[in-house]
Amino acid sequence: MSRKELASIVHELLEKETGESYPGLEESTSLREGLNLDSLDMAGLVLHMESRFAIQIETELLESIATVGDMLDVLEQKLESKAGRHAA
Repeated sequence: MSRKELASIVHELLEKETGESYPGLEESTSLREGLNLDSLDMAGLVLHMESRFAIQIETELLESIATVGDMLDVLEQKLESKAGRHAA
């Protein structure tokens, strides 16, 4: 899956979780300050992503996710390692 496809899914899940619209979403957009997500929003978003992609995002990783780009980086990393496990 391309990063652009991932970004589109993250955008969709963000809007689903918050009920808000984010027309100018960029990788540099801060999740907390830029999108005003609180810890409950973040938890819900992560649950949606874990369910959608059948992955597990550890709590320690959440602390390093500050922007949309950080979220995409984590998703790419998780999906790559998941694909590697299935290929083995």
